[in-house]
Amino acid sequence: MREHFVLFSTTFVLTLIAIFILIPVANKIGLVDKPHGRKQHVGAIPLIGGISIFTGVAATLAIFGLPQDSHWYYLLCGGSIVLLGVFDDFLDLSVKLRLCAQLLIGAVMVYGLGLYLEDLGNLFGLGSVTLGYVGIPLTLIAVIAAINAFNMIDGIDGLAGMLSGVSFVSLTLMMGIGGQLEHAVLPMVLVFALIPYLLFNLDLIGKGKGKIFMGDAGSMLIGLSVIWLLIIGSQSDSASFRPVTALWVIAVPLMDMVAIMIRRIRKGQSPFMADREHLHHIFLRLGLTSRQALVIITSLSCMLATIGIVGEYLMVPDLVMLVLFLLIFSLYSLSLQYIWRITRFIKRYKAKQRAKNNP
Repeated sequence: MREHFVLFSTTFVLTLIAIFILIPVANKIGLVDKPHGRKQHVGAIPLIGGISIFTGVAATLAIFGLPQDSHWYYLLCGGSIVLLGVFDDFLDLSVKLRLCAQLLIGAVMVYGLGLYLEDLGNLFGLGSVTLGYVGIPLTLIAVIAAINAFNMIDGIDGLAGMLSGVSFVSLTLMMGIGGQLEHAVLPMVLVFALIPYLLFNLDLIGKGKGKIFMGDAGSMLIGLSVIWLLIIGSQSDSASFRPVTALWVIAVPLMDMVAIMIRRIRKGQSPFMADREHLHHIFLRLGLTSRQALVIITSLSCMLATIGIVGEYLMVPDLVMLVLFLLIFSLYSLSLQYIWRITRFIKRYKAKQRAKNNP
């Protein structure tokens, strides 16, 4: 217990130090997010959250020499995705280039872990669904999906950090209870690296003067870390949870990404086109503050993750958990359609009222 306290405290302190060092560096070299178009924040905000989180995690793993060989592959893949994110923050890389780089990093991940989505569990009640080597390309698709799910959800202060925190805490609980104690350390290290970032990002430190954003480097690092741990937790010989449970651990980012991609494709748009139609944008248009939206969406994520964890340990059949997830996703997508209609009605109504008051 004492060793874990020292380990997690070290992660927190190292990440905090990294933030203080990197803020002036980012301002000097121009690694900042300036308000324009969809981005309506005030002032230029340093994009160093992801770099700081990775620095804290990497330094902790190196200092304490954690015994898993996979950790070194994690640092290689994590460092690569952070570097990709930094270049994207600077240069706004094309979608094709980002996807190719993510695919390559995913391939290194599969090689380093020696694991992939080989067994999907008893999803249809007819026995275990085994994929064999077909699972390798499916794993690469899952890597890209997870990376971009968290990248897309990162739209208001604290959201990507809080949702990933829910995922990491859930993974720690399941890995700890399921006997994967050696792997349960990494998600908690990530949680303690996220805390300093959230303190700055949510203006709990500095009151605006020290505000930082995660940047593409951070959101992509989080997505990679989540899928990395989901593969270990569901596919290794000592697996601590079933593959279907993984859906519940990342339910909100996954559902938001899939729903909005389907909506964009129906409109004839690129599924990767940036817009202001995500779940958090809907809440903002309904009149909620960003902090209220953060609390509601995080609470929803906690609720869904809890359903997944409870279902796992009550051994609710895989088919039931899958059907329930798909039902909730369908209700989620249907609700979004009606919420958008409501927001459009409210927007038109307010426009008419302003026209009447200002003839």
